[in-house]
Amino acid sequence: MSRKKKQKNNPAGMIISLILIIAICFCGLFVWFNRYEFFPALIKNGVSVCFLGKNGENKFVKYSYNEDGKQTRFEFAIRKLIEGPSDIQRLFNTYSEIPSGTKILAVIQEDNKNIIDLTPEFNTGGGTESIYKKLNQIIETVNLNTDKPTYLFINGVQTEVFGGEGIMITQPLTKDSL
Repeated sequence: MSRKKKQKNNPAGMIISLILIIAICFCGLFVWFNRYEFFPALIKNGVSVCFLGKNGENKFVKYSYNEDGKQTRFEFAIRKLIEGPSDIQRLFNTYSEIPSGTKILAVIQEDNKNIIDLTPEFNTGGGTESIYKKLNQIIETVNLNTDKPTYLFINGVQTEVFGGEGIMITQPLTKDSL
C-alpha cells in the first residue's frame, strides 16, 4: 500500500510571498512613474538645469518639456532651477545653493535679450563659495537653454554687485561673468 503524504499549507510562506509580490509591484510602479528621473535618456524634448552634486560639482538634470503655450523652454528651465531638485534627486545627492525662499518676479524674453528678475532672497545666505555656486547654477542653466544674452535682475534692478561680500558680476551672464 502506498501512502499519500498530505501536503500542509504554509500560511506564513504564502503571506511572505504575497508581501514580496506587492513590494515588487510597488517598486516597479514607483520607478515607472519616476522613469525620467531614473533614466533621463528617455526624455526626447527636454530642458537641462544645473544643480550641484555630492562634491559641489555641476550636476545637470534633464526635465521633460511639453510646449503648451503657457511658458517657453527657457522660462520652464529657470522655473525648474528656482524650484530646486525633487525629493528623489536629493536622495541621489543633488542639491542647490539657491535659497529656498527665492521667487521669480519675471522672466522676460525679448527679441535680442532675456531678463531674469528674482526676489531679494536670491541675494542672501551663504558665504563667498555659496554665492559663486548659485551664480554658476544660473549661468550654466541659461547657457544650456538659450543663445540670447541674459541679464540677472534682483527686485527689478540689474545686478552688478552680488551678496554681502560685494562680488562683482558682469552682464550679460556668461562663464566669464564671475
